[in-house]
Amino acid sequence: MSSKEFDVGSKIKDTKRGILEKLARIVDKKRKGSGKSQEEGPIQNKEQDNLSPTIPEPPPVKKRERLEPILKKIKSGPAFIALSLGAILLALFIIGLIPRLHNQGILKKYVAIANEIPVSVISPKLAPPITDLRLPGTARGYFETPIWARVNGYIKNWWVDIGDEVKEGQLMAVIDAPDIDRQVLEMEGVLKSAEANLEIARISLDRWKELIKTRAVSQQQLDERQAAYDAALARVNASRGQHEYWKELQNFEKIYAPFSGVVTARNIDIGTLVSLGSDKGVRELYRISVTDVMRVYVAVPQNYAPQIQLGAWADVTASELPGKIFKGLVVRTSKAVDPLSRTLLTEVDVGNPNGEIIVNMYVDVTFHLPRTQETYLVPVNTIVVRADGNYVLSVDEHQTVHYNKVELGKDLGQFIEIPSGLSKDQKIILNPPEILEEGDKVVVVEDLSKPKPDKIKEKKLLQKGKLAHE
Repeated sequence: MSSKEFDVGSKIKDTKRGILEKLARIVDKKRKGSGKSQEEGPIQNKEQDNLSPTIPEPPPVKKRERLEPILKKIKSGPAFIALSLGAILLALFIIGLIPRLHNQGILKKYVAIANEIPVSVISPKLAPPITDLRLPGTARGYFETPIWARVNGYIKNWWVDIGDEVKEGQLMAVIDAPDIDRQVLEMEGVLKSAEANLEIARISLDRWKELIKTRAVSQQQLDERQAAYDAALARVNASRGQHEYWKELQNFEKIYAPFSGVVTARNIDIGTLVSLGSDKGVRELYRISVTDVMRVYVAVPQNYAPQIQLGAWADVTASELPGKIFKGLVVRTSKAVDPLSRTLLTEVDVGNPNGEIIVNMYVDVTFHLPRTQETYLVPVNTIVVRADGNYVLSVDEHQTVHYNKVELGKDLGQFIEIPSGLSKDQKIILNPPEILEEGDKVVVVEDLSKPKPDKIKEKKLLQKGKLAHE
C-alpha cells in the first residue's frame, strides 16, 4: 500500500473516532441534564423569582433532540453493525499495513547499504632512494686458461694434479714425441753438412780472389765462386731455420705453467695420446685459474642497464656460504645488449683471498642502484589487470571510485613498485571487487594507512616516558 492510501485510511479512522466520541458526550450530557432539571427545578424557580431583572432561559437545543432518536436507531439498526464491522476491518488492515511499511523501510536501508560496497583502503608508501637489484651470476677465475698440446705424442710423465697450486714457469708434464726428436737430429745433420759446404765455398772464393789479382783466373770464374759461396750460405741459413723450428717444437714436449694459479682440471695420465691443436675432438691437458680475485659475470636486464655505473659496489653471496657477504666492484660492461636475451653483460670483481668462492660457482649479486624518479610501493593485491593495462583503484573524499593506470616496477613479494601513475595522498582499495567501475560509490570501513588508536596511545606513552626520563 502506498503512503497516500495510508494517510486516507488514517483520516477515516480519526473522523470515525471523533464522531463516536462526540455522540457519546452528547448522550452523557443528555442523561445528566434530565436528572438535574428534576431535582433543581424548584430552587431555580425561587431564585428566578428573587432575581430582578429576570434573564430569559435559553431555548432547548433541538439538535440534541433530533440526534437521540437517530443514535438509538443507529445502535439498534444494521448500520451500526456495518459501521462496527468496517471499523474492525479498517483496524485489521492498519495492523497488517504497519509491519509491511516497516519491512519496506528496512529493505530500502539494506538496498542502500548493498549499493555502497564496503572497502578497505591504504596509502602508497614512498620507496627508498636506493633500490636493491638481486641477480644470479657465475664466478670465474680472474685468469683462466686451458693448456693444449703443441706436439703429437704420448704423456711421458706429469707432476701436478687438480687442486694443486702452481707457480709461473713450473714444469707440469712431459710429452714423448719421437717424431720431433728424429726431425731435430736430422736437421742437425743437414745444418752441419751445409756449414761444411759453406766453409769450402768460402775457402775457394778467397783463393780465387787472390788469383784474380795476378790475372791467373778470369772474372767469370771469380763470379762463379762467389755465387757458389752465396748458395752455400743460403743453404746454411735454411738448415739453421729448420733446425731451430724443430728444436722449438721439441721444447713443447715440456708443459710449463703460464702463470701462478690453481689447477682446476687434468685430463691426462701416463701414456695418454695427445694431439696437436685445440679442436673439439682434442682434449685439453690442464686448466689453470687464478682464484685470488674472481670475475663474476652477471646478465643485467635491459631496463636496469642505464643504472649500472662503473665503480659501484655490489654484494656477492652464495647459498653454500650462509652469512658470508663478499664486496665486489663493477669494473666493466659489454656496452652492448644481447639481442637474444636483452641483457647487458656486467663484470664484478670480487676479492677471494681464502678461496671460498669456487670457479664456476653460482652466486647472487646484489646491486645498489639509485632511483631516477619517485617510486611508490603498494600491496600486490591492489593491482587490477585489464586488457588495456594495469590499474589501481583509488577513493576520493566523496567516497567515489577512480581508476588510475599505472606502470609496474620490480615485484618485491608482498609489495610491488609503481614508478608512475600514483601520488602519496591517494587512498587505494585493497582487494578491489570486480564489479567496481569508474564513479561507483563505496563505504570505507577501514583505513590501514592510519595507525590504530592503541598504537597511538602506546607511542604517546613511550614519548612521555622518554621525556620524563630525560
